[in-house]
Amino acid sequence: MKNKYLLPFALTTLMAALSGCGGESAKVIPEVYDSSTAHGACTIDSAGCLGFALDYPLDGLNFTCSSDTKNSFVTYLDLQNGVAQGACKVGDSITFFIKGEKDKKINLGTLNLNEIAKVSTSQLPRLTILDIAFGITGRKAVDINSNTDGTVKVAIRIAKILQALAQQGNSIVDPTDIQALYITDQMRRDLENILESIAQEKFVNATDIEFESLLKPWVDISTISDEQGRTTVLKLITIANAGVYQPEFSLFSTSGVLGSLLSGSDGLVGCNKSTCNTTDSSTQHLFGHFMLLTDRDGYTFGSGLQWRGAGISDTSTIGGLNTKLLTTTKPIRMTANAQNHWINPVTKKIDQNFDFQVDNVLTPLSIYQGTLYNDYMIAGKEKFYKLLTGKTEVALADRYDFGLWRQTIGSENFQGTLDLYKIFPITYLDKRVFKTINNVKFGEGYLFPMYADLTFKFTDTTVPDIVLGIVIDEKGNIRTNMKSDSTGDMSTASCDSSKFNASTYVNDGVQQYRIGTVSRAFTNDKTLSLRMVLANAKLGNINGALVGMNSNIKTSSSGDNIVIGGALLNVSNLLNLTTGTAEVTFKDSAVDTVKWASTLASFQKVYNTNNQTHTTDDKQLAKLSGGTLTFALASCYTVKPKI
Repeated sequence: MKNKYLLPFALTTLMAALSGCGGESAKVIPEVYDSSTAHGACTIDSAGCLGFALDYPLDGLNFTCSSDTKNSFVTYLDLQNGVAQGACKVGDSITFFIKGEKDKKINLGTLNLNEIAKVSTSQLPRLTILDIAFGITGRKAVDINSNTDGTVKVAIRIAKILQALAQQGNSIVDPTDIQALYITDQMRRDLENILESIAQEKFVNATDIEFESLLKPWVDISTISDEQGRTTVLKLITIANAGVYQPEFSLFSTSGVLGSLLSGSDGLVGCNKSTCNTTDSSTQHLFGHFMLLTDRDGYTFGSGLQWRGAGISDTSTIGGLNTKLLTTTKPIRMTANAQNHWINPVTKKIDQNFDFQVDNVLTPLSIYQGTLYNDYMIAGKEKFYKLLTGKTEVALADRYDFGLWRQTIGSENFQGTLDLYKIFPITYLDKRVFKTINNVKFGEGYLFPMYADLTFKFTDTTVPDIVLGIVIDEKGNIRTNMKSDSTGDMSTASCDSSKFNASTYVNDGVQQYRIGTVSRAFTNDKTLSLRMVLANAKLGNINGALVGMNSNIKTSSSGDNIVIGGALLNVSNLLNLTTGTAEVTFKDSAVDTVKWASTLASFQKVYNTNNQTHTTDDKQLAKLSGGTLTFALASCYTVKPKI
């Protein structure tokens, strides 16, 4: 008999996470709520320990680690971070099951953790229902929409069990809603009512009627349809794939391993030749940086910039060349309009072009290859790939996992590599904070969709404020809600959701844009963390604005930086209402005024400082580098009762 015990440990803050994503050049400002404990065979900040986070917020899932023959563990739902988590040692196989009070159990197969992650980092990789299903079938899922994919079928059965348990315990109203689920003592006692333990092969081979019958003494999964189960699985893998993506900003970072974190990557770099010699003045080099946001619908959008210029004879490193280009050439805007493809959430691969439109260039910069490892990083070059995967040799087939990009500029064909980091993964939204018509009871008030106006103030006070109407929708995504006004008024159009076409993103005849998502809901103080990237020319002076990214981007070796603080919306005053409105507060992670920033305008300012030849337009652009942000509920918004 294995013992059950838990090992509390402190999860390193997100500052550590991004310290590995840029060394000295990009450090995260931690949100004030980031701390957690977890259960497992080791502590997550110790050498060789691999922590994981389930995509489903499930507390009490039993598991064993192959390196520990004496103990078994249960996942722990950390409400501060919004994820259920556990830990085994790197290279372990992990066996999942749900155990009854005595000897009955639901067997959920065995998974080699090398399939999830091979290197220990401070950011927990997401372990999805599809991963657990793979541990049962031994076959990777290929297509979530396929009715013949056996692993998808198993994942749907797992989802139906969890959703039926949640429904049975009155945790959810909508069969596809995802809320915290606790395997309680009563559930374990009730599990003893099944006639026999459920072997993993039953997930694969039993007919639907047989499978339902085996489980019915414990939970009736027929209350959740297969289509509702599939929708739940799709929601989970989409959320697991969502977050902020950015390349290394290779200016001031150092190479190699920094503590238990990986660093020394080169970001987005390349040139117009097959070999990029930094000292060759006949070679035109290109390097770039961007922030992409993948939302809860799986759409990805973002803003960035690139620099182009010749090699320099006295510069032998990529970081040195990039620093020279940054100070001697103008930054060029890159915009990724909302695209419903990016990293395939099932295969974790970039399997079709992801395009950035580049100012004054007809052809886009296309990222066309890459595989996300550890749910955290894409490697573009061999050295970093080895560091990331633990491999000592790189085969030809491995090179198809490298991050690669290309762009044609005039008659020149540029190509290069991409080292990319996924940071700030999002989580489910707890209904105690994020109330919608789909997760509240009849007669109870719901808050979302929430209509509001954001007021962007500029540090340079000669630039007029901009008021932007937005909607935080019932899924937790954020879009614009602008008026059609010849004067340029972009404030709230109306609070009538019936006028919005979700397919075209047109509201009452006006084109709207995806700009962000709610990354998590903190239940302790009823606060929502918002992240936004405004990326469209129609947004005028706030095109490229970054909000809630919790980052400092260093712009010089002397300590200059771009500050992008947190954006925390406190809705506690609204939660007890059935109808009407109340005050909300909007603060950063230091409980100060929310700040926003534009990297393009900020680096234009760097260029202007270092070059006397800058133009009047250059000066005007530099004035748009950032400022403060306020949030006000729209005058037409009210909390409404579910009727």
